[in-house]
Amino acid sequence: MAHDYALSHADIEATIDASIDRVTIYRTLKTFLDRGLLHKVLDDSGTVRYALCPSSCNESEHHHEHVHFKCVNCGQTQCVEEVHVPNIALPQGFQPIEVNMLVQGVCRACGKS
Repeated sequence: MAHDYALSHADIEATIDASIDRVTIYRTLKTFLDRGLLHKVLDDSGTVRYALCPSSCNESEHHHEHVHFKCVNCGQTQCVEEVHVPNIALPQGFQPIEVNMLVQGVCRACGKS
């Protein structure tokens, strides 16, 4: 909760008590995903990151069809809640489950020079 950007499993593991093993972290992340507290963010490298869900998410409904932004300078991936992923019309027979959109560029912090 102290970060305004998405964290990978390794990022989380590096910031918490070393006595907590990596399997416990995975299980906890899965529970948080299932409860609507976190959502997955995929970046361009295929790394799964985790970001806090908005307060409107819960166990039965996630509302995270928004753009994710990865800074090419600092590498941080942030949720951009104000920009929603456009509706994608798929061909007949295809059923979307989740849509992700990643925009890469320079974040506000890195753009201040």
